[in-house]
Amino acid sequence: MAETIPLNKFRLLTKTLGTGSNLIYSSSLDVASILLSTQITNVTASNATQIVSVSIQKSGSNDHFYILNSGSVPAYESLNPLAGKVVLEKYDGLYMHTQYSGSLQVVLSVLENAIN
Repeated sequence: MAETIPLNKFRLLTKTLGTGSNLIYSSSLDVASILLSTQITNVTASNATQIVSVSIQKSGSNDHFYILNSGSVPAYESLNPLAGKVVLEKYDGLYMHTQYSGSLQVVLSVLENAIN
């Protein structure tokens, strides 16, 4: 029996970024997703500025399309890389890339809409 998907489902996702490429969100269900907002916070104890890139990978492609390339997040500051809403289709992925593990935390709000 197939999984029952609600018409609309709000989700709040959190993640501490590791070194390299981090898959933040992807859906394998029959939903279209709207990324409502995201905050990337530098939680390091030092005064080091962290660099982050944010990209979308379309289903069936190996290419990353950058929303933000090498953005700076000063110590104890946050960055909102989305100027507006971003729509993801089934199997699309939101990735964030960074050099240092444990320095950046992400909070992402998503609205998933069932596909008819």
